[in-house]
Amino acid sequence: MSFSQHGPRAVCILSANGAISNVTLRQPATSGGTVTYEGRFEILSLSGSFLLTENGGQRSRTGGLSVSLSGPDGRVLGGGVAGLLMAATPVQVHVL
Repeated sequence: MSFSQHGPRAVCILSANGAISNVTLRQPATSGGTVTYEGRFEILSLSGSFLLTENGGQRSRTGGLSVSLSGPDGRVLGGGVAGLLMAATPVQVHVL
């Protein structure tokens, strides 16, 4: 996100690796449309794109990210990212 804030630009995330904790995902089948997971999860896949624009001092973002994660028990979960992804280890993100 901070990379894209150096001016109006589009960012396309191709892949990522590392571990995260405390993620909130959009999952329409759940009550409220989001679910929060706490703990350490390995990133299996992270992709998506967004565009940050500024108009009259107001910044806005369009687009979104999708993630697939693996928990410590091998459980796989995923969905649209609805909040911050907090890094638990160094995370490499490959952007275009």
